[in-house]
Amino acid sequence: MSQESFVIDLRALARDGRRLEGEVPVSRLGRVAESVLEPAGTVAFGFQGERDGEGKLHVDLWIRGSLVLQCQRCLEALQWPCEVENRLLLLRPGEAPPEDELENDAEDALEVEPLTDLLALVEDEVLLALPLVPRHDDCDPPVKAGVDEEISPFAVLRQLRGKV
Repeated sequence: MSQESFVIDLRALARDGRRLEGEVPVSRLGRVAESVLEPAGTVAFGFQGERDGEGKLHVDLWIRGSLVLQCQRCLEALQWPCEVENRLLLLRPGEAPPEDELENDAEDALEVEPLTDLLALVEDEVLLALPLVPRHDDCDPPVKAGVDEEISPFAVLRQLRGKV
């Protein structure tokens, strides 16, 4: 799929039960590129459309990639495997989600216009999947070089308390 053809009728894809796959450079996903340490590599994605027995339109979405985030403990680069799988119930603009879907955590309801920008949808899903505080499983915080041990503010308070 060429990068120019990422705007499609998502409802038609679901109605016809078609499958669509693609790949996009991380640097092309503007908000994601701003949220990572290095906007390197690519993100692969796929959409599988489906119409259920009740006539509702669904899309199963998957996203795979590896993003370079900044560890919030050691401040070094962290390779984070981005893996997203989501099922979307497609709604017309202004259409309210069915009552039974409001309690269903297995899928999300999404209002879609006649033409949907798949890259914007992929970007939204990647942003929602990013960890709030990315960090390595085992790393140490940075150490100030050439500085003696800092005095804890609580130690200072303890000394002041002892003088009273």
